[in-house]
Amino acid sequence: SHNNIKIIIKMPKTIYLVRHGETDFNTDPVPRVRGRIPVPLNETGLRHANQAGEFLKDEKITAIYYSAVNRAKQTAEAVHKFHPEAKFVEEPLVLDISWGDWEGKTYDEAFGDKNGGDYLKDPSRLLIPNGESFYSVVDRFRQFLFRILKSDEDNICVVTHGTNLNLLGCFMFDAPFKKFWNFYMSACGVTKIVMNDSDDIRIKYWNAGHFLK
Repeated sequence: SHNNIKIIIKMPKTIYLVRHGETDFNTDPVPRVRGRIPVPLNETGLRHANQAGEFLKDEKITAIYYSAVNRAKQTAEAVHKFHPEAKFVEEPLVLDISWGDWEGKTYDEAFGDKNGGDYLKDPSRLLIPNGESFYSVVDRFRQFLFRILKSDEDNICVVTHGTNLNLLGCFMFDAPFKKFWNFYMSACGVTKIVMNDSDDIRIKYWNAGHFLK
């Protein structure tokens, strides 16, 4: 009989992506390459993190995954404050890219150009000395998204880093790394995506920041 036919309906997954708040390494006059260096949020960063948390307070977030780098963790803590029931998880797969020998250096020292050179013109050409490749970052995020897709969590928040989010945008849209900057997210910007399947990812909004003051 047909009674034993199981119909599996996968719930769509809603994922809120948050970029960490501002640090003194992010701000002019001399921006520096950050990567995994522990640089805390500055005053603006803490204020914005709180505003991002407030912006998300009515969403039914059941888990918050964050990069172990302290600027991301501090931002995640601000979101968690509005969702004290949510699982709070340090997630290695969303750690910032390793910029290797360039970490802590100014753009001029790292890219040979104070305006960022290839990093801003065509980051796909960068070879990071003793660092991680863009492909490796995309692969980590792909593993993470597949895990979420298979889990029973349907509303999560991920707090991570700018380069990672640019690369995630390229991955989701099948765009070449040349288009890296099309997916820029500002400090404490929030993106909402809905994943129905690994090849069906919809963006509800990208880099919302109207709530930041």
